[in-house]
Amino acid sequence: MEVSLKDKVIKVTGSTKGIGKALAESFMENGAIVVVNYHKDDRQAETMCQSKPMALSNAIIIKADVSKEKEVIRLCNAAKEKFGKIDVLINNVGICRDSDIINMSTSQWNDVLTVNLTSAFICTKYVANEMITQKYGKIINVASLKGIIGCEKQINYSASKAGMIGFTKSLAKELGKYNISVNAICPGYIETDLNRNITEKKFDAKRRSTLEYKYALNDLVAFTTVLCSDEINGVSGQVFNIDSRIM
Repeated sequence: MEVSLKDKVIKVTGSTKGIGKALAESFMENGAIVVVNYHKDDRQAETMCQSKPMALSNAIIIKADVSKEKEVIRLCNAAKEKFGKIDVLINNVGICRDSDIINMSTSQWNDVLTVNLTSAFICTKYVANEMITQKYGKIINVASLKGIIGCEKQINYSASKAGMIGFTKSLAKELGKYNISVNAICPGYIETDLNRNITEKKFDAKRRSTLEYKYALNDLVAFTTVLCSDEINGVSGQVFNIDSRIM
């Protein structure tokens, strides 16, 4: 089966590195027009601009803090002005601020909830308004297995991802009547800037996996690319665990 995303406009938050970058590049390679977003790392954004997928597409890259409403409005307006629509929104941006609960500061809690969950609310609010008008759209939220099973010393991160799952299920019920699907994907262990130095998490994932966990990123990207396409149009309100660990 060949997957085509030709002429689809896909907005991916936090997409100049890690999972977001891998998704954005796959979408471009399959014909999509991608709105690439980042917040701080100008050097990484420049590297992304020079990549082969960007060179072959008419994607745009926009610097914006998607946890701030005014910047999301600016981002959405820029995308609409250039492309006239947004077919798919990928709420991907995320951070970690790890600590046990006794030592976790309120700012550590608030920062993670704001970036990981509030940003999804703000982006979805403004993109959904456009999708309702066009009577079509797909919203895919990048949650985590930690939102289902929890993780010690990551209560803020786990809570934000659990919130993303509840957000997904509720939003699917609200937007389905407008032909807008809403789903969540839960990656397994994927080595990114968020977890590269946490060796115990890597070893635990390897120990609990029933298959080679090293394929996790490829599987996640392939699955999400198909989910964005017109090959799948009747699925909504679902949480997909893209992992080989049996819970």
